[in-house]
Amino acid sequence: MRYLMLVLSTPEDPELRPEDAEGAPPIEDWVEKYYGSGAAVLGDRLRPPGDAVGVRVRGGRTLVTDGPFSETKEAIGGFDVIDAPDLDTAITIASEHPMAHGGAIELRPFWPLDLEQPDQAATGGGA
Repeated sequence: MRYLMLVLSTPEDPELRPEDAEGAPPIEDWVEKYYGSGAAVLGDRLRPPGDAVGVRVRGGRTLVTDGPFSETKEAIGGFDVIDAPDLDTAITIASEHPMAHGGAIELRPFWPLDLEQPDQAATGGGA
């Protein structure tokens, strides 16, 4: 199963202690281990929230809003797509990421759209 791993900075986390971040493994080691094994398949850093743009369509009009969007200081700093056989493995991979020590990781399982299912009417499978 694939998971989106959101890499978050959490500067106002009351539980964050300096020694947590100091004990983080180097990002190069995490990348080598998980991208090298194929468990991580795509990832990158993201520009700061101030560079974000929101897009919504309301009443047939496209509305564009400059970031940042939330009142919180927590921000998505990057992402990785990982391929893991189960949630426990995904949690292990996430827990070894350096930002799990100095920030936070959010795991979101993919929810496939299943767009390739045949049309029942075309195959005679209608009600």
